[in-house]
Amino acid sequence: MIFIILNFLFNLLFLYFYPIKLNFKYKKVSVKKNSVRDLYACADFLDNMLLYLEAGFDAFHAFEHAATFTNCPSIKKFAFDTLQIYNTGCSFNNALNFCINNNKNFYFNEIIEHIQLSLKLGTSLKLTLTELSHFMKFRCNLKTEEIIAQFPVKMIFPLVFFIFPVIFIILGSSSIQDLLRSLRF
Repeated sequence: MIFIILNFLFNLLFLYFYPIKLNFKYKKVSVKKNSVRDLYACADFLDNMLLYLEAGFDAFHAFEHAATFTNCPSIKKFAFDTLQIYNTGCSFNNALNFCINNNKNFYFNEIIEHIQLSLKLGTSLKLTLTELSHFMKFRCNLKTEEIIAQFPVKMIFPLVFFIFPVIFIILGSSSIQDLLRSLRF
């Protein structure tokens, strides 16, 4: 234990007298942060809508509640615009068409298109949105991994000053203890 403390103090003294200037050069990330944020927001919106569909609400009320509890302001704005058009007397399908025409968010448009197709074809909205939810979560993970892969990870500083000395001390601690015992009279 004494050796670890001495090694740590030696490293601190070394850094005090010989400061290291770290210059990080970041690559520009080609994937937009907003697209990942929008993708996660759409996945949350979809999960909220699925929860309300599981609870027994119809498509309109599930959409309304999911719009109420979403965190993304752009999704909330277009969802409430869609709900206002529906409340003026248009059909839910026409209100969804209005939302697709005025919305620039690709992922939210994909959710709307799946809702429209499910309502037109008469298929189970819950199953359709469940499959879309799994696909969006998979896409979220891929986008996140893509962004993470673009950043260089620099581990030279911790390796040289902390990890390697501790490994050598741990591996050599038994021989150091034997040496100290043999030096005692």
